[in-house]
Amino acid sequence: SALERVGMIDGLAPKEDIRSVRFDGSRGYVVTFKKTDPLFVFDLADPANPQKMAELKIPGFSTYMQMLDANHLLSIGYDADDHGSFAYFSGVLLQIFDVTDASDPRLVQRHVIGTRGSSSEALTNHLAFTYFAPKKLLAIPMTICEDGGDGRTGRNMTFSGLMVFDVSVDRGFSERGRVAHPRGPSATCSNWWTNASSDVQRSIFMDDFVYSISDVRVKANRIDALSTD
Repeated sequence: SALERVGMIDGLAPKEDIRSVRFDGSRGYVVTFKKTDPLFVFDLADPANPQKMAELKIPGFSTYMQMLDANHLLSIGYDADDHGSFAYFSGVLLQIFDVTDASDPRLVQRHVIGTRGSSSEALTNHLAFTYFAPKKLLAIPMTICEDGGDGRTGRNMTFSGLMVFDVSVDRGFSERGRVAHPRGPSATCSNWWTNASSDVQRSIFMDDFVYSISDVRVKANRIDALSTD
């Protein structure tokens, strides 16, 4: 009738925050952040004695991860500008990690959208992150802000709506197109990373269409003609 701890790993990343976690069978993946993004890989086959298999340090951090396939992780998060003892979070970051060898995880693809101030509901709510495996398409709500960086928030908002990407381990992230929504109160360039948001809140793929949903409207667009409502 109670939760009982059967195992633990302590002292994982002192003075860093856990930003995302993914369990996949007997493996576990954890991302922490202070100024770089350590992706930790764990062997959880023996719950009473979990083992850290590897650690990969890269700029930025992931706020959500999911399996792209059996050997690859797909993630969204923030890029970062390194300043030695600390780092500023920057543009929205999409990444693919190869975790075929648990002892040697590798970053194989990365794609940065906008600059500091850019935001997505998918950064803090995994329900807004829509990967459609049958067509290898990723849809994310986005507010894109340009002209920022190095701790300075960009004020030039160039897009508010839904972005759709073709996703490939070999070719990375290729933008399929965008579904623009009128700018509303959630589209701002001044969000802190923990309050990330965007006017579009959800999306779903159905056959040859993608639907994007905000608080005030629903749009339906063909995936081969995304700019036409």
